[in-house]
Amino acid sequence: MITRSMPWYEFAPGTIEIDEFDCASIFLFLGKERALLLDTGTGIGDLKGLVESITSLPYDVVLTHGHMDHVGGCGWFPEVYINEKELALNPFDVSVDERKWYANVIMTREHKNYNYDVDRDIRVWPAKPLVKPLYDGQQFDLGGRVLTFYECPGHCPGEMVMIDPQTRILFSGDAVNNNLLFKKKPGEPGFVSVEDGGKYLERIWEMRDRYDHVMNSHHDFRGLGAPLCDSVMPNAIKCCKDLADGTADIRQMEDALRPGHMVPMATVDGKSWVVFTPEGIKG
Repeated sequence: MITRSMPWYEFAPGTIEIDEFDCASIFLFLGKERALLLDTGTGIGDLKGLVESITSLPYDVVLTHGHMDHVGGCGWFPEVYINEKELALNPFDVSVDERKWYANVIMTREHKNYNYDVDRDIRVWPAKPLVKPLYDGQQFDLGGRVLTFYECPGHCPGEMVMIDPQTRILFSGDAVNNNLLFKKKPGEPGFVSVEDGGKYLERIWEMRDRYDHVMNSHHDFRGLGAPLCDSVMPNAIKCCKDLADGTADIRQMEDALRPGHMVPMATVDGKSWVVFTPEGIKG
């Protein structure tokens, strides 16, 4: 039986960040009539039980994209929403071995200590959820709170971000981060060029009259319940532009998920990075 529960923090009224032991951040939004769960993490412990201990409201489960650290807990929910571009690229369900590998990588980081066991707390899905399409501009009305989703391809071709007018926060999944990853090459499934990814980020940046801050789905570059630095998105856009026009400040840095493996990264002031492959800068 899975019993491991994750810590959580209500950082604004009806707005909760669930910390999946640094593997991912999962968000829960409460309205007057419904709730919405954003992502399901790697699938460590009993996320469904935790959500239903926090609220008795009926709720939808929405996925920012199809990577294992965001969809790994899907199998305990009857249905989920995801951009259809992701379904063609990522296996649904995600193997237990993949999820255990990722959880072990995070667990073994220096100065970290987690009270979960990958063999006990990461399990095979009991069933595959019914999948519903998530599209650009789609809204979820929670009762007095309407959440709106937008496509932002780059990290993934079906990456989605969400604007919450109640908190005036953009919830960006992995579309905006201090270490934004564009690792695909032309011809590989899911390829989005750095140049095009930057343009999609610009589109979301132009909506900033609707939000004041950005929160991504990992809190390794921010505090739990706290936003990213305001410079992160404009820096990411600048990195993409600089790569496209050949003026980027490029450095070799260690891959966070593969210790000892160096990858090229474009940076702005050494504070924000875009990981890329030289072949993938332009489509």
